[in-house]
Amino acid sequence: MHLVGLMLWRGGLLLAAAVAAYEMARAFLAFFDLPEALKLGGGLALSGLLLVLASLILENRQDAQA
Repeated sequence: MHLVGLMLWRGGLLLAAAVAAYEMARAFLAFFDLPEALKLGGGLALSGLLLVLASLILENRQDAQA
């Protein structure tokens, strides 16, 4: 039961981070005069890149501790 709670907590945190990264990317792309489809795709691509970079940093820190 405790493991399920931790998985739900981490999943919610990941979802919140993904939404925040997506909104930051869309705010950045709002400065450019692009069609909405390109803003959406660019926002998703940039937020994915931010999440991958965050994942790599966390993995590197965990490896350094071990």
